Amino acid sequence: MASVHSPIRKMVKPFLYKLFGPKAYHWMQYRAKLRDIQYRLVEEAEISLLPKILSKESVSIDIGANYAYYTVRLADLCPTGKVYAFEPIPSTFDILKRIVQHYAFTNVELFDKGVGAKNETLEFEVPLQELGTHSAGQAHLKGRDNSQKGREKYHNFDKHENFSCEVVSLDSFLPKLTRLDFVKIDIEGAELFALQGMRKLLAQHKPIVLIEICPFFLRGFKLEEADLRNFITEIGYEIFRYENEQLVPYSAAEFADANYILLHKEKSASLSAGSKQ
Repeated sequence: MASVHSPIRKMVKPFLYKLFGPKAYHWMQYRAKLRDIQYRLVEEAEISLLPKILSKESVSIDIGANYAYYTVRLADLCPTGKVYAFEPIPSTFDILKRIVQHYAFTNVELFDKGVGAKNETLEFEVPLQELGTHSAGQAHLKGRDNSQKGREKYHNFDKHENFSCEVVSLDSFLPKLTRLDFVKIDIEGAELFALQGMRKLLAQHKPIVLIEICPFFLRGFKLEEADLRNFITEIGYEIFRYENEQLVPYSAAEFADANYILLHKEKSASLSAGSKQ
C-alpha cells in the first residue's frame, strides 16, 4: 500500500496527538486521508490501469480497503456499478466510512470484516507507533511471525494492539453476485487465504485481480511462494506486472515485494494486448 512519506507530518503528528488527545487526532487523521486522496498523494502505478479495464457498470471488491484509496477511485470510475469494501480494524473502518460518506457515494457497500478462507472470528494485530497511534497499513492476522530476517525493513514494531474481528469467505458471503470485474487484495501476507475463500467467485466471473505480494509476510504465515503461485495456476490464472503502463508476464522464480496483476488465462491474451494500446 502506498503511503505519504512527509517529514513535516512525522514531526507534527506526535505533537498533535499529545496536545489534543486520541479523538481529535483521529479526526485529523481523517482529514489528512481526505487530502491524500484529493491530491492523489497515495496512488500506486496500478491506479492508471483501472480506467482501461473497468466500465461504468463494473463491480469490484476491495479487500483490505484501509483508508479508501482504491475504494474512492473504483466508485468514481463505476458510478452505476458497485464496490464492496472490506476493512476489519475498527478505527480504520471508521475513517473509511467517513471518507465514503464525505463523497456521498451510493454505489459503495462497506463491511467491517476481514476476508479469508472460511467464516470465523480471528484476532488481528495492529502495530503501535512510538506515540501510541496505530500503524493501520501494517495491521495483520495475529500469529504471523514477524521475528524472521528482514524484520527491520518490513515490520519494525515492538508493541501491538489486538482486535477480535469477523472474517468471511466471499464464496459464502457474496454468493449471488451477477458480475464481478475486479478484485484488489492487500492484507499483509494473508492474500492466499482470501483467494481460497473466493474460489467459486473467481471461477464463475474470472475477474482481474490486483494483489500485493510480500515474501516476508508470506513466510510469517509459514507459506512458501510456491504455495501462492501453485494456487494461482490451479485456478486458471496467470501472473503479470504492470510496468510502463503495460501488462508484462511475470516469470521470475521468486516474487519481489510488489503488486501483481492476475488474469484468467481465458482473458489474459486480449487484456494484456489491450494494455499496450
